Parts: sequence; C-alpha cells; structure tokens
Amino acid sequence: MMYSMTDKDLLISPDEEAAFRVLYDRYWEMLYRKAYTRLGNSSDAEDIVQDLFVTLWRNRLAIKPEPDLGPYLFVALKYAIIKKVYREARKGVVLPLSVHELEIIGVTEDDLLHYRDLQLALSKVISTLPQRMQQIYRLNRIDQVQVSEIATRLNLSEQTVRNTLHTAVKRLREKLADFSTACFFL
Repeated sequence: MMYSMTDKDLLISPDEEAAFRVLYDRYWEMLYRKAYTRLGNSSDAEDIVQDLFVTLWRNRLAIKPEPDLGPYLFVALKYAIIKKVYREARKGVVLPLSVHELEIIGVTEDDLLHYRDLQLALSKVISTLPQRMQQIYRLNRIDQVQVSEIATRLNLSEQTVRNTLHTAVKRLREKLADFSTACFFL
C-alpha cells in the first residue's frame, strides 16, 4: 500500500521506517547512477546518495515536494556533487569532474553563479562567527577533520566541539535563509 502513496504523503507518514524504505527504493538507484556517472567512484557516489537520504529524512517535514521529490533530490544531488568537488579541490584532490562535465549534468551558468554567490555569502557569514567557532567549523566542514581530532587539537571536550558546531550551523542557516538549497547541506 505504501508504494502507491505520493512522495508528499510518505514524508509525513506515521510509519516512518516503511515510508523511508519506499522513498529509498524509489530514488536510490537513479541518484546513485547519476552520482557515479559524475564522480567515477562507487564509494563516493554511495556516500553522497546516503548522506542525501539522511539529510532528506531529517528535514522531511520542512520539504514541500511538488508533485514529487525527484526534481528536488536531483538538484540536491547536483549541489552535493559540486560541494564534494569543491572540498576535494581545496585538499588538492582532483575529481574527474570538469566545468564541461558540470554543464553536461545540467549545471547552468546561473547555477554556477548561484553557487559562487553562496560560497561568498557563506564565507562572509562564517567570518562573523566568534573566532573559536570559526576555527571549529572550518576544521570540521571544510577540512573534514573529525570531532575527536578537533577536540584533541584544541584541547576541548568532544561535546564542546559538537555543541559549537551545532550552534555555528544554526547561525549559518539563519543568516543564509535566502539560499534555501544551501541550508540543506550545511
């Protein structure tokens, strides 16, 4: 019966586990194939799609799919791929994804401009955070350092690092409300 439900109804279904399974079955393969085609790495593709579903489910009550989640998920996937490429490039790792390939996956010039605007706005908002919060946020979200490692480096408890990250993300989401897709990934 749940397989006949709309995506919108599944997001608010009281049987959360079954609803998640239906959405996962409905979209996972298509999203994985798209991610794998763009990244060329099965593990990275699986990670991105898995993270996408986790984030989707955490934010399911705020999402308004019209008429289904497909377009929403593919746009979110596109931005997740761009974010992955950006983060890896900052580490000096080059993924098999060029500007030409971004054009092939449907990233328009407007999307790239939007992404650059988002990065600029994000940098500005991050710079308004308290110094320690900036440091913790950048280590975790940009440099991909684990919470335990940050705690060790900065001589803090892991819970303090988690609390600081939570507060930082909350502030960033509030200040970047105009970039609704971005808040999905912060």
